[in-house]
Amino acid sequence: MSVPENHKEIIESFILDYPVCEYRFLEREELIFSPHVRTICQTDCKRYGHSWACPPVVGTIEECIEKCQHYQHAFLFSTVTDVADSFDMEGCLDARRDHEEVSYQITQAFKEHFPDVLTLTTGCMICEECAYPDEPCRHPEKRFSTIESHGILIMQMAAMQEMNYDCGCNIVTYFSLLLY
Repeated sequence: MSVPENHKEIIESFILDYPVCEYRFLEREELIFSPHVRTICQTDCKRYGHSWACPPVVGTIEECIEKCQHYQHAFLFSTVTDVADSFDMEGCLDARRDHEEVSYQITQAFKEHFPDVLTLTTGCMICEECAYPDEPCRHPEKRFSTIESHGILIMQMAAMQEMNYDCGCNIVTYFSLLLY
């Protein structure tokens, strides 16, 4: 089943029902990939090898890039939240949880209109401690992998799309990418 020609109008009919700061429509060719992004996951992220939503469980970088290239269209959006102190990790994590919930809600809205949607976000935060590798994921329907785990250079893409990612002191910005 293909995406209808009026896909942008369909999305714009519901997207403003959510606390989205900015959004952009992209085509597959506008996605910026680099296999080197995965190196950052491996060296700098404590979730690498410890989460159902992160590498290496999500597949090789080549498999993830190929999966993304299966889709013709993409929808990139951001949310912003005021925090008391942008150096307060707990406050920033709470804001990130809110972003993940908005991403889930928007994904559900997308699925009402498009048969195949891949959502990439800041990464799964549903459980305090992931069940990986001892048990299956407790919430596979709400689990999203990170944009970076799929080799996408999100900050370069946001800059090329003229999206703000530095909204000022004590404001955090998070991005999600829905491929459809």
